[in-house]
Amino acid sequence: MALLAVSNLATEFKTQAGPRRAVDGVSFAVERGEVLGIVGESGSGKSVTALSIMGLIDPQVGRIAGGSISFDGQDLVGLRLAELQALRGRRISMIFQEPLSALNPCYTIGDQIGEVFVAHGDGAGPATRGRVLELLKLVHIPDPEGILRRYPHEISGGMRQRAMIAMALAYTPDLLIADEPTTALDVTIQAQVLNLIDRLRRELKLAVMLITHDIGIVAQYADRVAVMYGGRIVETGPAETLLIAPQHPYTIGLLASVPRLGTGRSRERLREIPGTVPSITELVPGCRFAPRCAHRMARCGEQAPPLEARAAGHDAACWWTGAA
Repeated sequence: MALLAVSNLATEFKTQAGPRRAVDGVSFAVERGEVLGIVGESGSGKSVTALSIMGLIDPQVGRIAGGSISFDGQDLVGLRLAELQALRGRRISMIFQEPLSALNPCYTIGDQIGEVFVAHGDGAGPATRGRVLELLKLVHIPDPEGILRRYPHEISGGMRQRAMIAMALAYTPDLLIADEPTTALDVTIQAQVLNLIDRLRRELKLAVMLITHDIGIVAQYADRVAVMYGGRIVETGPAETLLIAPQHPYTIGLLASVPRLGTGRSRERLREIPGTVPSITELVPGCRFAPRCAHRMARCGEQAPPLEARAAGHDAACWWTGAA
């Protein structure tokens, strides 16, 4: 049994035009100990999928409109808040995109990490302080005693992200959701953070959902990949086969837009995918990628293609079969 199994998930938000789905019929699974990379442009529905799993969709503006989210055999959809809070931070944790926004500027780093233990009934005091120090050492923060007493604005972006990782690992969760964990970090710091997550997931035997817009990151760190576009998964499969032999034009376009060094292509202009991801208020009939697709046919604008097998464990939702 998969650790996490998402089936036909639909999450919608209120708009002036009425309810609109940001996630529409998404299904995937995460096995114990593996890394699932979820990749796609901004607005594809990646973060909303993660927030749905965590039960963090604000009921004032949105809701889960259908589907199921099974975690270790328990359906998370419809759980009471207290039941969700018992899971969050202990068995499922999330690293958010921007640590400076996720961290409270009025509390020290030590207090905020310690709050995880307080929230789960372990209380404050010297024992909790010792556990916080161990977590800061675990994520290789220099001078953990000093960082413990500092406020978020007093440390670098890389250190803030390490503090967020320490907070997420407080109880060694079974599943770690990393939502664009290197956004706004320098390239060298990005590599440090991603290598840290990879090392810790191996040492602690975590399952990881790695959400990113950078297909190069999933190529390096993911075991399997799910490509999202317009609130749907358009292709999924093992990283080594999906990235070598992509079957969906969107995946092909993402790969073609990645700069390559050390080859003749390094002097070529980067290839782009024309157009933009449709907004949540746009109702695109048929395949949502069709308006941007070089291989679109009449059928593409009329009927949404199902996610079907192209190879062993490798599925794509596309009427075009030219890449098969």
